Amino acid sequence: MKKALLIKYVSDQADSKEMEQVLEWASKDVRNAEYLARLQSVWVCSNIAEKMEPRDGFEKLRYSIGVKESKRRTMHKLLRTALSSAAVILILLLTGISGWYIGKNSAVESSYSIDRAVAEQIKFRKIKPAKEFYTNKGVKARLVLPDSSVVILNSDTKISYPEEFGDELRVVNLSGEAYFDVVKNPMKPMIVHTTRGFSVKVLGTKFNVKAYEDDSKAETTLYSGEIDLIRETEIGYKYTSVAPNQTVVVSGGVMSQEPFKKIEKESPKDDIAWVQGKIIFDETPVYEVVKILGRWHGCDFVIKDNSISNVKITATFNSESLVQIMDLIQMTSLVRYTIKDKVVYLSSK
Repeated sequence: MKKALLIKYVSDQADSKEMEQVLEWASKDVRNAEYLARLQSVWVCSNIAEKMEPRDGFEKLRYSIGVKESKRRTMHKLLRTALSSAAVILILLLTGISGWYIGKNSAVESSYSIDRAVAEQIKFRKIKPAKEFYTNKGVKARLVLPDSSVVILNSDTKISYPEEFGDELRVVNLSGEAYFDVVKNPMKPMIVHTTRGFSVKVLGTKFNVKAYEDDSKAETTLYSGEIDLIRETEIGYKYTSVAPNQTVVVSGGVMSQEPFKKIEKESPKDDIAWVQGKIIFDETPVYEVVKILGRWHGCDFVIKDNSISNVKITATFNSESLVQIMDLIQMTSLVRYTIKDKVVYLSSK
């Protein structure tokens, strides 16, 4: 975008077509919008002495950026949407409350302008993974991050992070499932990137993230503090804030348009029963049961009869062997099993 056109816009000399070009450009990238807002701020401040008419609130702001009511009514819907985004960013910059997102307490998921460091991190995944750990199937692990935060890794989970966290952010990459107990530091948020196309922003809290690449969905459950889930889409950033004992279900993958889905579970702590060495199935379909047992015991499953894939299993296991678990499932359901060369074959009775 030519700077001359941007100057025409902020000085109220651009026509409707030029305004639409500028605002469409600003709506495509948060950095474009921030640059336009800063340019607008400089122009407003340099002309403040000449603009002292008695106008209040947003009317004064709208007058200062030269948007006349008559033009607004005739402008294309995209123009109005982009103008709204640019105006919100300008308000944040002028009032000094530019922050993580707009309308944080709103229950409505929305696009928003986020802090540049976080935005760039989410967009470009800037990290130097000096350390990388992988827990094989049947193995769990506990590790301490450079800031003394504790992470417990479930089986078949990979995590990577730098030798030392940067000055602005604490960045971690995760594929699989992990329980985080994050040291609080409001000045340096932690960003947990997942391979399922969403990230978690953390200041200091306890939460569980289940984000296996081969699962149909991902889940995040918060136990204390507060977290934000963010995903980049083709139309901007989407977020949702999470309250303690809430679970957010995430469908789709990278750049997905699927919305975040909040649910209230009767027993949210069941999601971290694996930390205590327990497996809890609660009306869990067989096709999900075999994924969990395969990771837990390091073996493969083959479902020979698709009719049993959606059979629901409800049971709690602690230190039982795979054979003991399968014996109980066979006794209490329509599922029959055989084991050969460390592969479990399932069929219907």
